[in-house]
Amino acid sequence: MKRNRIYLLLLSAITLFAGCSEDFLNTEPTGYLSTEQLGEIASKNSEAVLEPLVAGLYSTTFAFGTGGSDGHDDFGQKSIDICLDYMSGDFGSAATAYNWFMSVYQFTGQIKTAQRAYMAWRYYYRLIKGANEVLDILGSDETEPEDANAKIYYGQAKAVRAYAYFYLVNLYQHPYSDKKDSPGVPVYRTQLTAEQHGQSTVAEVYDFIISDLEDAVKALENFDRGSDKSKADKYVALGFLANACLMRGEAGDYQKAAEAANAIISSGKFPLLTAHDVTNSGFRSIDSPNWIWGVDLTTENTAGLPTFWGHVDYFTYSYSYAGNIKIIDADLYASIPDTDVRKNQFGSPDTDEIGAAPLAPIYKFYDAARVPGGDRTWTNDEVYMRAEEIYLLHAEALARSGNATGAKAALKSLLDLRDPAAAASLAAMSDAQLLEAIYFNWRVEMWGEGKTLFAVKRYKKTVHRAANHVFLPGNSFPYNYERMIFEIPENEQINNPNLVPQQ
Repeated sequence: MKRNRIYLLLLSAITLFAGCSEDFLNTEPTGYLSTEQLGEIASKNSEAVLEPLVAGLYSTTFAFGTGGSDGHDDFGQKSIDICLDYMSGDFGSAATAYNWFMSVYQFTGQIKTAQRAYMAWRYYYRLIKGANEVLDILGSDETEPEDANAKIYYGQAKAVRAYAYFYLVNLYQHPYSDKKDSPGVPVYRTQLTAEQHGQSTVAEVYDFIISDLEDAVKALENFDRGSDKSKADKYVALGFLANACLMRGEAGDYQKAAEAANAIISSGKFPLLTAHDVTNSGFRSIDSPNWIWGVDLTTENTAGLPTFWGHVDYFTYSYSYAGNIKIIDADLYASIPDTDVRKNQFGSPDTDEIGAAPLAPIYKFYDAARVPGGDRTWTNDEVYMRAEEIYLLHAEALARSGNATGAKAALKSLLDLRDPAAAASLAAMSDAQLLEAIYFNWRVEMWGEGKTLFAVKRYKKTVHRAANHVFLPGNSFPYNYERMIFEIPENEQINNPNLVPQQ
């Protein structure tokens, strides 16, 4: 991928400089372009240099092998989301067929010698390296470019870098509230030096994340991405900012998170999914108006089986179809009121409906044809952020900042389209009951989308696995269980002497 990007940059550079510097290739006939040379080209035509680099960042989020392996559980962000869901306890498997993700499910893949611990580390630092390359070409990560096009690439690079650090600090260390002064992860701001860094504290990493996101929101203020939801725009950056502030929870953070979420909601660009579409959309198309950020998988860019659909959808030729069927935790399912349309996203709790195991998500994630194992194109799209997440962020941030009235209104907007009976009950709730209602809706609304584990940690919950889990049924794990995070990979510890043991 990197070679392809460099060839594209060379072609762009040669085309550009053929008209503006006749002796450029004669005076500097090297086989590659330095960061300084790319910066010079970018100052004349930022799109020629930076567009392929930023496109490479986005393709990394769904490309096969981004974690450095050839395993079918290595395909960028959605593979991480599946890991987080297994760890949350609300998502499980009904059988042991195939081994993909099973080490994380059993809490053995989190140790430093496990490939999974390395894969997540490599994936996010690969994104950071790519983002830093863009920022280096633009001159610095400290000064926003004056050129309007360059400013867009600056904002996108900062948004992606912050998103990567947000996941790293939460995957490789316990929550900010518990460990803010403990070593987090190394922070790199440039690719112009090979110097290895030690870990910044969790608090320092969060400061860096939030600063980057505030810069990104500002730089992307006038960027219109059109229909291309794979690109990070102002609203994606605001979604990241709301998440980061809510997870940190320092003075003023809840208000800042609420404001960021409200800016997305009040834009009117991302309406909530209707009650009908909760079971009739299949959560499969980037054209869904409630999707904020995602990837449009096509026959040209899909990795096939190593995709979200290749693991979770019973109606795709997938590992779920072939034997490792994914299921909702039986206790969570039983707690969903019959009046809630989201309960209908799952098959019967008692029988193998359509051949799938009980409680499979056969009415949430599914190929349109609904033929078991039928889709073999693996071109259904993958969602990273949608409107419903933002409403939950808004409600939780308002509740934690003491604005119960606003929080109830935000949650009611969602529940009016999911469970009107539950929406009607919000008015009489105490503050504690309201927070619990928001937590419950994180678990139900965002099931299978990689969002629940961070809610578990904010709420400091202990997760319990019901009897329908194939691994560790009946077991409970507190939010700060040692394997609710990954250990820094052993090879990273060997190669970087500045790292200290995780605390």
